[in-house]
Amino acid sequence: MPSKYYTMEFIVNDIIYISFNQKLESIGIDDTEGYFKVMGHDHIGIWLQHPGIVKIEDVDKSGKPIPQDKRRKEVIEGVFIVTWGNVKTIMHFPNREGFDFPGVFDTAKIGFRNKK
Repeated sequence: MPSKYYTMEFIVNDIIYISFNQKLESIGIDDTEGYFKVMGHDHIGIWLQHPGIVKIEDVDKSGKPIPQDKRRKEVIEGVFIVTWGNVKTIMHFPNREGFDFPGVFDTAKIGFRNKK
């Protein structure tokens, strides 16, 4: 971390630990804490990558049940927002392998490079 100040830009694209004031059961987040990849942030809250939405087709087009061995499972990628009022705490792990990835504001990626 090259700057002496720590801002939200440092955690975009990284995996963080976050605890919530309330569960987000309506979108399949059944705990008040977890590890999530940060996709962005704004004045409303922090955008996180959903750990996985699974849709299983269990009835056919006519409404009849599909046998267990013929059901189709689809994993859907999603991003959700946690409003700032629902954030209890955030912990970032700078330089930890598997948690800290190059971000969109990393200076090594900005500008032009001479490849001589």
